[in-house]
Amino acid sequence: MWRSGLLLIALFPAFLPAGACDFQFEHASTATYYRAEGWTLPGVTDFNPKGKVNTQGIPQPVKIPGAKIQLLPHDDDPYFIVEFPAQGFAVGNDRMKLRPMRAIAVIARYSIGGKVMAYSYGLTPVLARRENGHWIVQDEMACVFTATFIDDMGDGVFRVMSQGPLTLNLIPLWAKSRAH
Repeated sequence: MWRSGLLLIALFPAFLPAGACDFQFEHASTATYYRAEGWTLPGVTDFNPKGKVNTQGIPQPVKIPGAKIQLLPHDDDPYFIVEFPAQGFAVGNDRMKLRPMRAIAVIARYSIGGKVMAYSYGLTPVLARRENGHWIVQDEMACVFTATFIDDMGDGVFRVMSQGPLTLNLIPLWAKSRAH
């Protein structure tokens, strides 16, 4: 028994330094994607300040010091549908393409010092078609997810997309300095 214990003690230190001598990685809970020309953001300019806010799929609001959060109301009834076009972007040296998508959307706008920092979308994918100026939903997916688009440079271009809600670690430096 004592020999196997000594063997374990003798072998263990040999394994420890190998794992500690380089960076360790784990799966990230949110992925971010960068599009140099900015992402197309449906529904952020055609909202009605006096309209009704759909409450299905509201993106999880995150308290950001100094930030104002506003849900963008739209006139569509019973819910607002957005169309994201196909958009190309790069991940390292690989060219990727976001497929087009239609979804029921609830949009939250985050602003700091009167300047928009991010838009978070609560999305429920749908199969839908336009008929006489109205959306007809043929099928609704049984999922809701959040995507957040961030103005990383403070110039009004939303280049960063994060799968998930806005979190404190995604706040760009220009917004942090405005918050103080």
